[in-house]
Amino acid sequence: MKMIMMNLFETFDPSINNYFQLNWIFMFTPTIIFPNMYWLIPSRIMMIFKLFIKYLFNEYKMIMSNKYIMNIVMFLSIMIYIMLLNLFSLIPYIFTSTSHLLFNLSMSLSLWMSFMIYSIINFPIKTLSHLVPLNSPKFLMNFMVIIELISLIIRPWTLSIRLSANLISGHLILILLSNFMMNFLLLSPITLMIQNMLLTLEISMALIQAYVFSILLTLYFSESN
Repeated sequence: MKMIMMNLFETFDPSINNYFQLNWIFMFTPTIIFPNMYWLIPSRIMMIFKLFIKYLFNEYKMIMSNKYIMNIVMFLSIMIYIMLLNLFSLIPYIFTSTSHLLFNLSMSLSLWMSFMIYSIINFPIKTLSHLVPLNSPKFLMNFMVIIELISLIIRPWTLSIRLSANLISGHLILILLSNFMMNFLLLSPITLMIQNMLLTLEISMALIQAYVFSILLTLYFSESN
């Protein structure tokens, strides 16, 4: 049983060398393959990518105020970065960096702290007023401040845990079902169809989790301003 668990979770092991961990170099892969405008007439892939960015920009624009609309580029970049990491991790023998809590927390916690520091410095009264919900009873105000403060502090942790848990669970389901089908079932069109359905589900989950991560960061930013 110990060997099975080790083989099951070894795909999430970041250490392959005691001196130099090559797995974490994969974090820079999306910056290398990011499409650029090299030609006067863009390719079809670039045109689809532009339409995708334009659609997402309009979605984020409804949440963000006009004063901070230029900050949407930052959240779009985070979404595309996480989306590419999630999609590449579905390729065999590719390290799943977004399944690690430390990697996700480094993005969510740093951005959340920058939002809070900015709002406290520029809008201290408005930031403190968010700790007391509107129309709260007077005898519950002190208790509501504690609850709102706790919910405010755990925001970056819930963001990172959500992304890590979904990536780990999806990859484990693919590994377990593929091992079961190869060991106990014959290779038939039914098993291939089930595996393709699971792969499609994982691709959609990789896109959705990247969108959820970035859209929640956008909501946190809009609330702090």
